Amino acid sequence: MKLILSKVIPSPLDMKLQLVHALDARGAFLLADRWKMLLLHPHGVLELLWQTTDEDVAYQWRGFFDDRLSDSLYEEIRQLPNGFQLLSKEDYLRIGASDLYKSARSLPNIYQGHENTVISFMGKVIALLTLEKEGVVELARIRTKGKDLIQEALHPVQNLIVYGTNHGELFAQPFDQDQFGKPAKIDQLPNTCYQIRFTGDGRKMFVAGLGYVKMFGCNGHGFTEKASVTTAVRSFELVDDYLVLNKGMHGIDIIKMADKPERIESMDLPFPIDKMLYLAPQRVFLLISGSTNEWALLNWAEG
Repeated sequence: MKLILSKVIPSPLDMKLQLVHALDARGAFLLADRWKMLLLHPHGVLELLWQTTDEDVAYQWRGFFDDRLSDSLYEEIRQLPNGFQLLSKEDYLRIGASDLYKSARSLPNIYQGHENTVISFMGKVIALLTLEKEGVVELARIRTKGKDLIQEALHPVQNLIVYGTNHGELFAQPFDQDQFGKPAKIDQLPNTCYQIRFTGDGRKMFVAGLGYVKMFGCNGHGFTEKASVTTAVRSFELVDDYLVLNKGMHGIDIIKMADKPERIESMDLPFPIDKMLYLAPQRVFLLISGSTNEWALLNWAEG
């Protein structure tokens, strides 16, 4: 397996992006700042979806809730890489209009899990919610273990949340429709946790953080560490049996994750990488540099 650099282009958007998503159904990347929203197609063609020169309009950007993001586009970005889904716009508005978080210092992150469960993350509290005609009701809550939660992922099959902390602690939190189970510590990681991702069948879990990547086996009852790599990494993408590592200023590594991880290829880029996205049907990567405000497209090739 190898990566081929196909194109580097100057970004037509501000460095601070409001939306960055890979849209598998459309076969394009969705990107937006306050002034423009566009699609970037795999061969580098840009398709403008919306634009304004009005400063008042630009500074009123509302992110996911903005009317400039069409309902069809919103549906395409609801599935998140960490296994959770965004709620419908209407449900978020109902929660915002309720009294549940009126006194909160910061707004919680609220997602949809399996079987329409609604899960809220705020500070060191995870809560299960239900949305009723009368309003929003909190069914159960539990305090997280360890230090502050900074990354979470949902198992693709089980009602199981895995979360990592800024001190490298990794925990598993089971739940059902209206209550939480007993949490369990999976591992003490070498450092801060950056990303957690399950394979589609839920049998493997990958965790990356400051200076490491780990692979765990998951048999439905617990987790077992299978492999570990010491490496610089900001984020990663899963492609078949490979991990593609975004190493920031150190470029990209491709690692075959077997019982013994094997580095297949490395690539240097003309800029440090801040964000990396993967368009699976087209097997194309988008790399974004925040320091040079450039984008690069890479093709994933056999051989």
